[in-house]
Amino acid sequence: MKQSVSHYMMPYDREEDIRKIITDLHLDGIENLVYGEEPAKHPVPSLTVGCHLAYWPDWMNFYLGRSDLYKKDFPTEKSLIDYFGGTTVEDWERRIRNNIRAALAEKPAYLVWHVADCSVEEIWTRQFRYSNQEVLKAAAEVYSAVADEVPSSVLVLFENIFWPGLYTLKPDDVDYFFNRLPGKNVGIMLDTGHLMNTNWNIRTEEDGADYVCSVVNRLGSMKSLIRGIHLSCSISGDYQRTHVGPPPAKITPEIIGHHIISIDQHRPFTTDAAKRIVDTVEPEFLTHELFGPDFSIPVDKVTTQRNAIMGW
Repeated sequence: MKQSVSHYMMPYDREEDIRKIITDLHLDGIENLVYGEEPAKHPVPSLTVGCHLAYWPDWMNFYLGRSDLYKKDFPTEKSLIDYFGGTTVEDWERRIRNNIRAALAEKPAYLVWHVADCSVEEIWTRQFRYSNQEVLKAAAEVYSAVADEVPSSVLVLFENIFWPGLYTLKPDDVDYFFNRLPGKNVGIMLDTGHLMNTNWNIRTEEDGADYVCSVVNRLGSMKSLIRGIHLSCSISGDYQRTHVGPPPAKITPEIIGHHIISIDQHRPFTTDAAKRIVDTVEPEFLTHELFGPDFSIPVDKVTTQRNAIMGW
């Protein structure tokens, strides 16, 4: 199992400094966050285990041509272009292709692709317009349109989020989705925090491990699709339960961001609950995906979680 930490290479990051941190943490490298369309001026393939691709949370209305709906979140042509790279699905697919090429410049073993859809309003109301399978069908179509960019030697791992899509990884949904994907170089990146966010009854790390392991075991033979884990702990049931309803009258990126990180906490596991999850999944790749106070690697939190995996 290769262990990495999620990290966005900032312009001021020096490769040798990041390598020292990785070595001191006894990790194998970073899961490189690549969100742009241009390859980095200074790629770091020697540090990169995998790459996390760009993510568009709110895309189904646009993809389906529902301008009456997507204009609520993208009222101007500029806002549409800023988000999707153009005003057509073909423009968006071109942006996705460019993002994949930028990520491949880092020579990753795998790419991470989020599978979910949620409009700004739905973040609060949780009255979702589209079902899991509607999102999965469309996501498979989008991936199929650009899959030729990915060499067969690079895995594409599809990640669950706490909105419609892979969501709670129900066996029927997983089977439905993967039967629609081209190629064999595909699998699941299981995000433990995202999965925990779907169960508002979780109150402890032990509860979280019970739930995650039950979902994994429920997959039966399809468990083998889980090739990687984004490991973090998120216990946000109380917050979510008390923050369901109409969105705020004024919505800003800061308000959206605060709401999302209140749900999706990205805290380190501190107990052997982490070890139980890892032992159950037996992943090839494990990424410590943890929030720190800034863009630097949160060394103390990674250390805490790594020790929890070891049962220390």
